[in-house]
Amino acid sequence: MDIRIIRELEQWAKELNEVFTLPDLKVALREKSQATLFRKIKELVSCGELIKVKRGLYASSKASLEVISSRIERNAYISTGTILAKNAIIGSVPGYKVQAVKVGSPRNYICELGNIEHFSIEAKHFFGYSEVNGVLRATAEKAFIDVWYYIYKGHRFSFNAQTDVNIEYLDKKLINTYLEKYDKRFITYLKNNMGSI
Repeated sequence: MDIRIIRELEQWAKELNEVFTLPDLKVALREKSQATLFRKIKELVSCGELIKVKRGLYASSKASLEVISSRIERNAYISTGTILAKNAIIGSVPGYKVQAVKVGSPRNYICELGNIEHFSIEAKHFFGYSEVNGVLRATAEKAFIDVWYYIYKGHRFSFNAQTDVNIEYLDKKLINTYLEKYDKRFITYLKNNMGSI
């Protein structure tokens, strides 16, 4: 692989947070021919300079799974155990896994860097997040509710939501404000499992 191509890619990688779409790579590699572009991409993947995430999306080995998640689905916010662990409300979760929430069909993406899981949620429950460095992230309180919402729907997590969550670090008033948007059956289920919130 030509070292100049690798250097060009490294310069663009910083600007793009280490994640590339095909149009990004076309510009970064200064390639007009589609066939030559795909050949160069294949070579970059073969020599380990790029990792194929999914069709049309590539990343460097330095890329964050959260940024990749955001590039896959701009309107998906990072949530559940990923956010709870970052806020020290639970112990660590696997570093090679990120979970996010979006409106639409659930999807799972697996690449060399790890696993990105996108949960589906109704539009009325799509709230409680903010943008940080270009990535949507749930508040810890919304992540807590999301965990219980998906448990209620039958999902299992790598941690025990009853015993591993330190609710003392959560804003209970904010949790109750968020819960006003959920149906009574879910609220009852959550309170039966967690006690008073």
